[in-house]
Amino acid sequence: MAKVLRELKGHSNSKVSLVEDKGKIFVRKSGDISRNMERYSALAYTPLRMPKVINYYGEYYDMEYIPNLDIKTYLSKNSVGGLVEYIKYVMNIFANQTIQADFTPIYKKKLAEFDFQKYSLPFTADELLAKLPQFLPFSEYHGDFTLENILYDTQEGQFVLIDPISTDYSSYVFDLAKLRQDLTCKWFIRNDNVYFDSKLEKIAEELSVFEHFNNDYLLILMLMRVLPYANDGDREFLMSEIYKLWK
Repeated sequence: MAKVLRELKGHSNSKVSLVEDKGKIFVRKSGDISRNMERYSALAYTPLRMPKVINYYGEYYDMEYIPNLDIKTYLSKNSVGGLVEYIKYVMNIFANQTIQADFTPIYKKKLAEFDFQKYSLPFTADELLAKLPQFLPFSEYHGDFTLENILYDTQEGQFVLIDPISTDYSSYVFDLAKLRQDLTCKWFIRNDNVYFDSKLEKIAEELSVFEHFNNDYLLILMLMRVLPYANDGDREFLMSEIYKLWK
């Protein structure tokens, strides 16, 4: 009989638990997981370290437990050099084989699904569309490339990617834009009394070598992805950041 040792932090209507069964400890994730499994399979051929999926039961899956530091804890104890090199390593793997693609149809689809009447944004769908880069490299990607989805394996001394997700935003450029949600807007520490400004600025400076990294309109698009799921406090935070970025 599987025993839940503790509940872990989950996102996107999912439940994540640390579980023990027959002396083995693993992580069980349930809920909206089909897109996670799809992306884990897509990235399986890459050299990227991810937790091994042990079992998949349709409604939930079990994966190996990796003793780790989350990135907030890692940043509190370490310089950013290793993390920067890791992020560059991941992005260069994704950018290894690309073709230029017109993302206009994807933008239009996503903006049409967004409820502009519900939010008092400083732009219309057409105004944002006019600012977004039309052609981007179609590539492999993570889909939710945040600092919270990077762990530091304390036994192996290396970084690990978790919770990839399939999305229409199929380019590593959107991964970088999603990462700026943490680096520029400091989303991952919005509720914490910590100061990482200089470290986050250093990471962002190093990643500026990637084309489109500093495109604020792509970042706005990523913030809009979160808005429909945000509570009142987070919604206020996101709206404030969007207003700062829109020019």
